Amino acid sequence: MKVALLVLSCGILSTNASPHPAKDALKRLQKSIPKDVVKWTEHVLANSQKKEAGKPHILVMGDSWADVVGGGGSVGESFLMRRLKAHNCSATSSCIAIPGTESSFWASAPGLKAVKLGAKTADYVYIMLVGNDALDLMPDCAHKEKKSAAECGDELMAKAMKNMLLIVDAIHEANPKARVVGFGYDTMFGARGCGLITHDIFPQCWSSSAPKGEGNRCFNTQFLRIQEMWENLASNRSFVDKASILGATQVAGGDKKASTDPNNRHIDMDAMGPGKYWPVSMECFHPSVDNCGTEVDDCGATVVMEEFHKSYWSKQSAVCPSTESSVIV
Repeated sequence: MKVALLVLSCGILSTNASPHPAKDALKRLQKSIPKDVVKWTEHVLANSQKKEAGKPHILVMGDSWADVVGGGGSVGESFLMRRLKAHNCSATSSCIAIPGTESSFWASAPGLKAVKLGAKTADYVYIMLVGNDALDLMPDCAHKEKKSAAECGDELMAKAMKNMLLIVDAIHEANPKARVVGFGYDTMFGARGCGLITHDIFPQCWSSSAPKGEGNRCFNTQFLRIQEMWENLASNRSFVDKASILGATQVAGGDKKASTDPNNRHIDMDAMGPGKYWPVSMECFHPSVDNCGTEVDDCGATVVMEEFHKSYWSKQSAVCPSTESSVIV
């Protein structure tokens, strides 16, 4: 599976840690970005699973998060495809996600050209983006621009929304029949030491002037605005669908203050995602891929993709049947 290409490190736990562990984590991921994204995309697609008659094709694109759950689809091994198959769903998939990329990368001229190449034969385009935008932009917004957490959140959303509109519109131009779907990650960063990254992204939440004991709530309030971005995209583009997996890992970890009830979905705003599912070995913001056993809640990648199925794919009759007879494990 493509998750092997992630350059992961436990350096954020070092006592001599960099003043900007969030940016450092991003730089490690960006080492894998190809110099020519168009040629790279052409190569990947040429060696990926092709669309088959009678089966919808899913294109996965975006950042390392997308690569972790969607990579390997060319041989039917991605976590996304595993969960779909477990529910007797039928589709083919390909993945052009690139670790370390931000929304601005895919909204550039070369990025848009690559997106269009992948979208031509896709029935669905699943996008994961903007997490890296936060890692890159928010520390400077806080330290150099001296803005509040809310003001920095506004800045992040304004830039991301502009880029995302360019991306989804390019997909629609290349293939008007394709449905575009995405969600705002889940709450992450719960492993010991991961607070160094959250404190770097939105340091204002733990400043001396911030309400004591509300740092996690402040951080979650701003970071989870990425979910609101998808709701706005869906409201402004008829070919874009919103989905949500919020609360998935907290619920799997036993947090009673979180819920994945579609009528009352919410996270525990005062907590992060369980460390079991967001380990330091995965930079704190990728779902765990180790110890993925027979149970859905054994690792983070299966937890989040199971919730994705429940919230979105189960409602796509072209992909998943309306009733299931299999025993899901």
